[in-house]
Amino acid sequence: MVVTFPKAEVRFRVPLGGIPKETATNYGLLKGLRVYRPWRPEVDAAARWSSKTILVEAKIFKYMDGLSKLPVYKSLVATTPELRAWPTDIEMYLLIPAPIPWVIEAAEAQGIKVISHFVPDYIKRAWEERDKYWTKEQMELREERKRKLEEAGYK
Repeated sequence: MVVTFPKAEVRFRVPLGGIPKETATNYGLLKGLRVYRPWRPEVDAAARWSSKTILVEAKIFKYMDGLSKLPVYKSLVATTPELRAWPTDIEMYLLIPAPIPWVIEAAEAQGIKVISHFVPDYIKRAWEERDKYWTKEQMELREERKRKLEEAGYK
C-alpha cells in the first residue's frame, strides 16, 4: 500500500456497512461501531487516494472469494460511518500472487483491477508449498503418516 499509494491515507481491516439503529441508539455511534464490529464484513485495506477510495482484497489461493467480495464491499462504502468523508469514486483491486488468466478476465468484467506483481518471499513459499501437495513424494509422505497413525490406533 505504501509503494502503490505513497501519499494516501491507508487503513487495514476496514469494517464496512452501517450498524443497526437500535445499536447506535443504545450505545451511541462510536461505541455502537465497536460493539457491532464482529458482525460487519471487512476489506483487507482501504486507501483515500486523491479523489478516489481504493478497496484492496488480497488472496493467496481463494481468488473467487476476492472477486465476489469486492463488489459487495464497494456497495457498502456509502453506508460506512468510518468512510463517510471519503470520496465516493471507488476503485477495487484484487491482489494475487500470479497473473492467472481466468481471474484477470473475471476481474475485468467486474471492474476490478488485478495486481499480481507484488509477491513477498513468504507468499511465494506458501504458493510453492501448495503446489508440492500433489507431487508423488508428498502423496507418499501423507500415506506413510496415515499408516503410522493407524498402527498407533488412530483412524
